[in-house]
Amino acid sequence: MNCCLLGCWIDRYLYFIAVTVTFTFSLHAQKVVFSAPGKNFGVWRLTHDPHVRDWANRYNTQCFSADGRFVCYTHFSDGKNDTASVRIFDLHKDEVRVVGSGFNPRWAKEHNWLIYSRYSPAKAKGGDLVTENMFHDADTVKTKILVPHLGAFVLGETDANDRWIYGLQRDRNADPKDRAVRISLPDGKIEFLSGVSGIHLLPNPRHPLLFTRRAPNTDPFAATRVFYNLDGSNRRVGVPTLQKCHISWLGNGEYLMLGDGLFRGRRWNEPFPSSVHILAWGWMGDVSPCGASGRWACGDSVVADLRSGDCWETVEPLSRLCFPANVGDGSEIYDADPKGSPDGTKIAFVTNYPLDTGPVTHITHVRSDSLEVGSTEGFPDEGNLVIRREVIKYEKKTPTSFNGLIRKAHNTEGSNLRQNQVVTSFEARCLTDEQFHSLEEPHVGLTKAVNDLGSPLMRQRMTDMHLVVVRRPDRPHLRLAGDSIELIPGEHHRETLGYHLLLGDKRVTQDPIVPGEPFLLEQSGTWRAVAVEHSGLESEPSLPIKLPVGNLVIHNRTPADFSWTSTRERNGVLETIHLHDGLIRREWYKNSALTRRHDLNATGKATRRTHYNDGRITTREYYKPDGHLVSRELFDESGSVTVQIRFKPEANGNARDIPRETWHYDQGMPIRHLKHDTGREYFKKKDRWGYLDNNGKFVDTPRE
Repeated sequence: MNCCLLGCWIDRYLYFIAVTVTFTFSLHAQKVVFSAPGKNFGVWRLTHDPHVRDWANRYNTQCFSADGRFVCYTHFSDGKNDTASVRIFDLHKDEVRVVGSGFNPRWAKEHNWLIYSRYSPAKAKGGDLVTENMFHDADTVKTKILVPHLGAFVLGETDANDRWIYGLQRDRNADPKDRAVRISLPDGKIEFLSGVSGIHLLPNPRHPLLFTRRAPNTDPFAATRVFYNLDGSNRRVGVPTLQKCHISWLGNGEYLMLGDGLFRGRRWNEPFPSSVHILAWGWMGDVSPCGASGRWACGDSVVADLRSGDCWETVEPLSRLCFPANVGDGSEIYDADPKGSPDGTKIAFVTNYPLDTGPVTHITHVRSDSLEVGSTEGFPDEGNLVIRREVIKYEKKTPTSFNGLIRKAHNTEGSNLRQNQVVTSFEARCLTDEQFHSLEEPHVGLTKAVNDLGSPLMRQRMTDMHLVVVRRPDRPHLRLAGDSIELIPGEHHRETLGYHLLLGDKRVTQDPIVPGEPFLLEQSGTWRAVAVEHSGLESEPSLPIKLPVGNLVIHNRTPADFSWTSTRERNGVLETIHLHDGLIRREWYKNSALTRRHDLNATGKATRRTHYNDGRITTREYYKPDGHLVSRELFDESGSVTVQIRFKPEANGNARDIPRETWHYDQGMPIRHLKHDTGREYFKKKDRWGYLDNNGKFVDTPRE
């Protein structure tokens, strides 16, 4: 039986049974590991069925379980919720588990509990589909109905302690029709939150509050995100319409992260108006947490290290669908939606481009009828290119150019071609004839967008689940504490399954040893330890230490008398030294008051540079590792940001950096925004936001 048809048959079979049965077996391809350009340790493709869309939730909703062993996703055989199934990839066993028919799976924060929605076999009066919430314990492989017959329901997430899961119930006979609720775990009691409105109910992962997303409005200072206490009380503005963007909590809950620009955040306990702080020098779109510690965040193809403010490219997902010119955004069915694992070692994303086999290049020069690129290797001798959402036909190629271009092929939307843009192959993005004709039904989202079953655009692939390994697990530490021989887990170790031990260069453990299990060091000598994740990913060995014969105590958390960092003074400068990473910070003092601080990246570059006056912050700057200035923030005496300047390199290749845009604030309230490229100045006028046109007339614009 064809793999796609098998998957569809399973989806439909599970939909019609009342009791959820969990299947565990290999579906389609096993995990495939390959290398890809970028700063990474390889890419893992978890699913491989280009007929259907496998999707792991929005960018700000986690797909990793609390311990990082499991990755959840929804398998859409044709894009419809009533034929979808919830599935789990077990990274420890490298196998897929079909949990049951359903959609929108959500992991709890501290338990391997998966909550999802499904349509009940019993329909309401009038034939409406009825939603019921399901509860799956991934450790015990048991599933139960959490709440039956909820009507239409959209799940949010759990609070920090997994006491409640939040969501939105729609009842056409109620007033209002959409009502926020929270459901207790694991017993499933419902409590309505009468004061809460909006969608996407996302509690903070550490602190007792949640935010919701509000409908667009024309008031620039009205809420686009609203903060509430967990019981629905104490409504306040989280983010105003003027600052509307992709939004997510940082992994430790300390910041509400703002995307679609330089990586920024507003502190969790400071509702608007309050300062938005630049946290790293990189640009983020769909900004997401990367790990529970709060040290890392990710977005699109970028990871940010908040300890230093540095950023780097991991892997470009290249997920894209080409639509006809009259179609709107439509990005939801191909968005990569990246989000990081609990220790920030891996980032999950989806893509519909075959990253292991599909050719990729970049534009070096644009001509009237040709494109010069880095290389045409791997592209057909004649065929079609994809740049953004445009398909461009070419008649022939040379080693470094595509010639005889025909723009807007298949009636696709045109692109503004420019240097450094990514170029991919349209042929690589499409199903083969055999794959296409085996489809029982095309993806409903693609069908609606293209609206022409005969168009080659209908052959485009759907998304598969991938992980990119962005760093290795943190190294553990061995020490002698009095007469005790101790193994201390790595700085971040939520995903750690156990440890291997090395005596000299020889590994002496066959299976990972875990906290609570006794282990006897039968020989004295030089020992090291290696942390092992559920996924099998291993850390570098710990620092070598000479140990005697004796029992090894394996801690499951860092002892109170141990620190990963220490300080030293050199030439009047206080330096912070990390046990494994070396020098990470320099601080200068005058009369015992801090005057300057440099936070250093992995190569020793000062990417974040902060100035103080008598210990009070006055200026903060971010630099790329190549030395170019990216941003500067000025602070008033209360510690509020008053000015934010974003810089860019001067166009003539001069090493000088010039302002690109400048924001001015008054105690967190935006009051002025100057775009230096155009010279246009936006400003606050009473409760409105806008600019003066050529006639001196104020023009309202709730968002720029």
